[in-house]
Amino acid sequence: MRFSVLVVDDEKMPREILREYLPWEELRVDRIEEAEDGAQALELARQHRPDIVISDVKMPRMNGLELAAAVRELYPDCQFIFLSGYTDKEYLKGAIKLKAASYVEKPIDLEELTAVLREVTAELEAHARPDPNLVFYRGEDGDFSLPGNGQVYVFDKSVFSELSNRIRHKRRSETMDLLGEIYRDIRRCEATPPEVIRNLYCQIVFALLSAAESRHITAVTEQGDYLLYTAAKQPTLRQLWEALSAAIQAYFQAVESNAQDIVTRVDEYLAAHYADSTLTVQTMASDLGFVHTYLCNAYKKNCGHTINQKLTELRINRAKLLLADPSRKLYEVAHAVGYADGKYFVKLFTKEVGIPPKLYRENHNCYEEE
Repeated sequence: MRFSVLVVDDEKMPREILREYLPWEELRVDRIEEAEDGAQALELARQHRPDIVISDVKMPRMNGLELAAAVRELYPDCQFIFLSGYTDKEYLKGAIKLKAASYVEKPIDLEELTAVLREVTAELEAHARPDPNLVFYRGEDGDFSLPGNGQVYVFDKSVFSELSNRIRHKRRSETMDLLGEIYRDIRRCEATPPEVIRNLYCQIVFALLSAAESRHITAVTEQGDYLLYTAAKQPTLRQLWEALSAAIQAYFQAVESNAQDIVTRVDEYLAAHYADSTLTVQTMASDLGFVHTYLCNAYKKNCGHTINQKLTELRINRAKLLLADPSRKLYEVAHAVGYADGKYFVKLFTKEVGIPPKLYRENHNCYEEE
């Protein structure tokens, strides 16, 4: 690990001595900046973000303690070593309050300062934060001493298209297999910026939400904002992909339960409205909150017959029961089961049952009242 140092003193000679006579290479310091006072030092700190600041305490414009307080607000991990030819206890108290690494009196003892710098650099290295990119790929407890392979992941559009296709066509096992392959490929490319992967996650979520919307899976579409927020919330690749896998699994579970739910809801709606002669599948779809074509296809796929066939079955079965009442005329039976046209009812009943409604009544020991 390499370090940067900012030397601050209003006198030129101490700055030159420190620059020329300290063993910077041994201390693994590869950049040294100099400032004449605290104000200039603060500006340099903003530009270069030093790991260590070696600063005189008493300086014009901004003293060392004021500088330390200002820099610490910007970079809490920056370490300060104060230099002073004064034994004023107030300065020492201020240094202690700011948790300075050390307080070295002038004239400077180079061996003493070198020893202090060794301690400070060792402390910085021990508490060094790993590369955030590697944290994303390896987790907080990963082995950061191992080098990555330097590769950058490139997401093939054809792979994305295939993943979207599998989601849309309810191919659950194949979808999860492909998702696993994508995860493993990404995991091997630790040079990829995490934001690129988070963006990919969002693209997959959008594909998932589109499929859920087309199937009217509200349990998934209502979670859209949360799923997208997860892209920024999850700190590691593993957690991000676990969240995505869970969302896709929830989608497939909802698809499977929603298919049965559609059949139940349609059957219940028909049972409550079959007597309405103005009833249409379009009206029912609107009332239930579905797109007409999707509702028809989903219903037929899950129970083997169309909605209109189910409606006809309900009406004819109800008509059979009403025909047992001899006081009801045929047109009254037709109206009661949702047919405004009596002749059409007779024609349909005959087609479905095999005999006209009048004969059906007679065969069941009933008679039509003239």
